[in-house]
Amino acid sequence: MTPIRTRTALSLILLLFIGSCARVGAPTGGPEDETPPVLISSTPEAGTTNFEGQTIQLSFDERIITRSIETDLIITPKPAGTYRARVNKNVLSLSFTEPFQENTTYNLSFGSTIQDITNNNPAEGINLSFSTGEYIDSLTIAGKVLNLYTQDPIENLLVSLYSESDSLDILTGPASYYSRTDSAGNYNFRNLPSGQFRVYAVRDKNNNSQADSESELYGFYPDTLSLSSSLTNIDFTIQSLNTERIRTVSARNFGIYYDISFNKSVSNFEIVEGEDLIYSIPEASKVRFYPMDRPTSDTTQLIFSVKDSLNSVFLDTVQVSFNESRLDPAAFSFEVSPSTNQLPPKDTISISFNKPVLQFNADSLYYQLDSTTTHQIDPTLISWDKLNTQASFPIDIVELLNRVSSPNIFLVFKTGAFISADNDTSIQQDKSISLLTTDDSAVIGGSVVSDHEQIIVQLLDSRTHDVVRTSNSKEFLFTYLSAGRYMIRVIKDINGNGKWDIGNLLNWESPEPAKFYFDDFYKTKFIEVRKNWEQTDVNVFF
Repeated sequence: MTPIRTRTALSLILLLFIGSCARVGAPTGGPEDETPPVLISSTPEAGTTNFEGQTIQLSFDERIITRSIETDLIITPKPAGTYRARVNKNVLSLSFTEPFQENTTYNLSFGSTIQDITNNNPAEGINLSFSTGEYIDSLTIAGKVLNLYTQDPIENLLVSLYSESDSLDILTGPASYYSRTDSAGNYNFRNLPSGQFRVYAVRDKNNNSQADSESELYGFYPDTLSLSSSLTNIDFTIQSLNTERIRTVSARNFGIYYDISFNKSVSNFEIVEGEDLIYSIPEASKVRFYPMDRPTSDTTQLIFSVKDSLNSVFLDTVQVSFNESRLDPAAFSFEVSPSTNQLPPKDTISISFNKPVLQFNADSLYYQLDSTTTHQIDPTLISWDKLNTQASFPIDIVELLNRVSSPNIFLVFKTGAFISADNDTSIQQDKSISLLTTDDSAVIGGSVVSDHEQIIVQLLDSRTHDVVRTSNSKEFLFTYLSAGRYMIRVIKDINGNGKWDIGNLLNWESPEPAKFYFDDFYKTKFIEVRKNWEQTDVNVFF
């Protein structure tokens, strides 16, 4: 006989087993939901006129969530007050604290802010337009925004539209209408009234709807738009351009030096009145004065002018004095370029010093042709910048190598070749030099087809975007290039000054236009060359 306790336990196990077999579970696997939410209805409906409410509702065919709706929802024109966004299952409600302006057409562009709750599929292209007046404004402005330096499109830029009668701009206050660029850099303003407008764009990192010129990329369309019919191809570029007025941040002693620091980079510095002190620009926004054995008790007054990249000039006065210090002066050093040892038949040697050079000993700078033969460099061929921190001279490698049987020579800087403003001397440095031949290098050439006569052609390193070579002719040929990848950028030199002017918002000056060479066959901007390689069909239509 089976005990009662045992029979009861077996019965319970049997019941649990039967129940588990009968229970219906949620199916697993199957295709993933890739369908975005579909808008079923809205209040007000698209195209509604004489709308008087303060709440907007959108109903979808499935449950939804919102992502970054407070920052990414674009409402134009910007309404007064604020709003609160709430989601109840499949319904999104926007409740506004202030009534909408009378006789105004509003457009709400939701971007990717509305997503389904299961797989975050965004409901793209959700736009809602309505009017508080008797008709819907229907004009549009569309265009594209590119990076000035790369000419690449930029996604998610804030594009701002200001009325011409408005005293504000992208640097000083919010706009009336907003849009955002897509992945191709395109923007589109909808439901606009007729009028005069100005358009700007900014990479608005801090979401303040303005451009912080010292830290954010921004740009503008150079002409005022007269909107009486819809406009397309309103294209322009953005860049980094600090429009803040240059000013003195500090003027004080640092070790044995006296430093003046500015709020932005200095393009030119001049002593207008006072003693002609020796100075350098060790950093982009700093000017450093050297004591030159002046007594520490001396103070001299200087009036100086400083200019920034926008040609804005600032005048100021400082009282310069020097202190004794236990801090050792920075070691005297210099760099020689080109940094490579192989050079083309004729080239230029450049030397960059970290301090101003006061004396140069010509006997200590020469070519070592072989173990017994040297060749002095003619001092009259050496050119110096005004601060004596840059020097350059030509070199004819073929002529030098013809004097010896060796395939390479040495450029020798003996100890004491240069004496700095701190009265310290340079240490010895040798640079091996050999001839770069056509077999070991590449050629890139082509032409520019343009209705503009003044053209600048820049050869860029594709990785760093540094300018490797420059030509001021429509027919260009860059020879003795290292193997690698390059890009060609062409600039219309509108004012004919031989350099690329990047504009100034304060003066309503737009950047000089630029365009990159693009290979239509391979669909790339890159030009890849190897040793003993010529590519001379790089033609740019501008």
